[in-house]
Amino acid sequence: MRRWIVFAALFWAACGRETPDTTTMAPPTPVPHARPPMVTTQPATPAPPPRAANKSTPRKCAGDGSYEQALDCFRMAAGFTFVIADTRGVLAHGEMTRSTPGMERVRFRAGDDVSWAGEAKPSGVVWSRDGKREQSPPDITDRVWQRTVMVLDPQKKEGLAQLSGVEHLGVETFNHYHFTNANSGEANDVWVRTRDGRIVKWTAGAVTLRLD
Repeated sequence: MRRWIVFAALFWAACGRETPDTTTMAPPTPVPHARPPMVTTQPATPAPPPRAANKSTPRKCAGDGSYEQALDCFRMAAGFTFVIADTRGVLAHGEMTRSTPGMERVRFRAGDDVSWAGEAKPSGVVWSRDGKREQSPPDITDRVWQRTVMVLDPQKKEGLAQLSGVEHLGVETFNHYHFTNANSGEANDVWVRTRDGRIVKWTAGAVTLRLD
């Protein structure tokens, strides 16, 4: 019995000498999250509005200097003055007025100083000479009418009118176009003023048309 008492006393003495582990685990130091890089945004610059396309009117040509737009201006023009000449000299000078397409009027004087006036009617073109109705007008009236009212734009050997150069006269600049009539073989040269896109001169073979 005494042996068990001694054993118990030794056991409790040993337990009393044990030092409790007071070491505590420190919580892990939080790792700061990486901050995303600062992104600066510039306000979007709005795209410039598209430029409005130039639009020609009967009283104002707004062509871009091209042959095609110059023809459009010629077809709708409300009027212009003209001189038609060939290699032998002046054939006619006068004016064309157009209230609406199909309602044209041409007045001109020929080389013999005769005054002619032609007007589009439902039945055709009616001509008067020095104010009097002319039943059988000469060929010159038909040639002048065609050159000033209708656009004689023939089929071309080159396919399209070719820009042969840019020419200057004073402060004005002109696009010079060239082509060959595929049917007659006549050489054609057309000058288009770049400022407004109007045709100012057209030569077809021996005949020259000047517009103002």
